[in-house]
Amino acid sequence: MKRYLTGIDWIIHTINHINKKETGVGNMFQVVLQLEGQLDETTLQKSLNKFIKKFPVVNGRSMRDYNLAPYWKIYPKNKMLSSSIRTYRLDNNATFSKVLFTLEQGINMPFSSIREHLVFHLIYAGKTSFLAVVFDHCLFDARGAEAFLNMDYSHRISLTEPAHLCKWKEKFEAGKRVNRKLVQLSKNRPMSLPLNSASDRKFNFKIISLDKRQTSAIIETAYNKVGYLMLMPYALAISIRALHSVFLKRGTHASDYIIPVSIDTRSAEKVHQEVFFNHMSFFLLRVKAKEADSFSVLLQSIKQQVYDQIKVDLPGDIEKASLLMRIAPLPVLGYLMRLPLKGQIASFCFSYIGEAAYTSPVFMGKKIHNIFHMPRVPIPPGLGIFFNRFQGKLNVVISYLDGILEKEEIDSIVQELTLTLSCEEREK
Repeated sequence: MKRYLTGIDWIIHTINHINKKETGVGNMFQVVLQLEGQLDETTLQKSLNKFIKKFPVVNGRSMRDYNLAPYWKIYPKNKMLSSSIRTYRLDNNATFSKVLFTLEQGINMPFSSIREHLVFHLIYAGKTSFLAVVFDHCLFDARGAEAFLNMDYSHRISLTEPAHLCKWKEKFEAGKRVNRKLVQLSKNRPMSLPLNSASDRKFNFKIISLDKRQTSAIIETAYNKVGYLMLMPYALAISIRALHSVFLKRGTHASDYIIPVSIDTRSAEKVHQEVFFNHMSFFLLRVKAKEADSFSVLLQSIKQQVYDQIKVDLPGDIEKASLLMRIAPLPVLGYLMRLPLKGQIASFCFSYIGEAAYTSPVFMGKKIHNIFHMPRVPIPPGLGIFFNRFQGKLNVVISYLDGILEKEEIDSIVQELTLTLSCEEREK
């Protein structure tokens, strides 16, 4: 059985190829469930084994068809690979810093084979359990991963995708419009931080979690300053402001921030049907450094760009145009992707995932205190800020390649984000 890959899927495969070449570990991300009580490992293992037998897609791999379109080969059930759970037992009084260190170890481990795309890490820390699930981005996107954890055996999952070897004129016209946008973005080399040249290229993380009261205040502020349902532009603005002083102190000479912002293209009803593969596109935003000096100007710039790109359906054009790129081998496409921005892909990565697709307050009978994401970001830029919400609580995760930021710099970014998220005015 086969499932054809979309152009966006192939872009994600390209990033996976680049990251493996740079660090030995691919384009993975980790979803962490913080649970009350100790999750039973044996029950979890049985449930996982049963689930994988029903959905053998999780043990597939990418291949290229005779028509040159890439596809995902799904092996028969009798050729399924077993999946294990790695267990860690920390001291009863272990701090979150120690838990985070253990979580970082999990996300920095490569998959053991080309057909492994899912790994479970179970951490016991006193009366709390942390279930960390490492997902291969080639098979899951962020909301798909959350929906995967929310699935049961009765779910009807869509695995069909056509080869898209038609409507060439429509694809080429979309490609022209996307290329014009890339030319506009490439006028200046984007602001970026130099990558660490050390051989041990792991990712580190900082996590800021807000309670419901703090989150409600942030949402109200965002709606008042930007507009109803406009939390994403506000979150991006405070992310740029948090990074801005670090970029300036580094003496970067470029004048623009270039940020691709991923957006989910599924309707809310389809999230639990289209669980596997990547169902996303992007806004491509350009912010001048001088605009970041004023928070109100920065907000207006981001808001207007989002509005303009929705109006001309740039995300839709990117989806169509990317289908033309599937003919390119991964190393070639990786080279081509870095040409427009002179070797860079972005100043930093950003995503606002929104309210979690995992809707239950419990997991296997254990109350969930929080769910947050820990993604390894593309290299370059090796730096990203990500927002997600679970049951009305907002999490902010900073992901950065080891060595790309000094301790004082990451402390400064965390402090700036914390102050802004606390609704303190940062206008200058």
